[in-house]
Amino acid sequence: MKKILLIFIMTSFIGICSHAQNDAIARFFRQYENNDEFTTISISPKMFKMMSKVKWDDVTPAVKKTINQLTSFRMITTEKNGAKLYSEAIQKLNLGSYEEIMTIRDEGENVRFFAKESNNMINELVMLVGSKSEFVLMSLTGNIDLDNIGKLGETINVSGMENLKGIKKK
Repeated sequence: MKKILLIFIMTSFIGICSHAQNDAIARFFRQYENNDEFTTISISPKMFKMMSKVKWDDVTPAVKKTINQLTSFRMITTEKNGAKLYSEAIQKLNLGSYEEIMTIRDEGENVRFFAKESNNMINELVMLVGSKSEFVLMSLTGNIDLDNIGKLGETINVSGMENLKGIKKK
């Protein structure tokens, strides 16, 4: 009985920690989503289901499968105060519960990818981009295959998604 109780408590704790992180990302989005200096994109699970059923000639079966396995996409971006917002996001998002899987530093631009895994499957991918003139925060959830997510980044034309090309788990 004690084992069952311990397992229940641990499972609940993991769920609460995961939910708290998701809330931190959601709070960051809510803080800036109505500010006219930011562009925000949000795609719901229903939209992903609808997108996976569309007959596109130029989309590979792997990309369609990837789209079908996604549950949400949120992105917020601006071309003002990029470095300040990048630092703020690093501080507020508590990314310690994620594994950093890729970092790019080039000519004053920082790009970092973080992944959250469960049962050997990535179920959240966070991209953070900061430079003097640009800031991007992206959160993608679902059953994420890193090999195919790069192909998705090539297929859709959303600022920052080009950084998904070639992403691999460290």
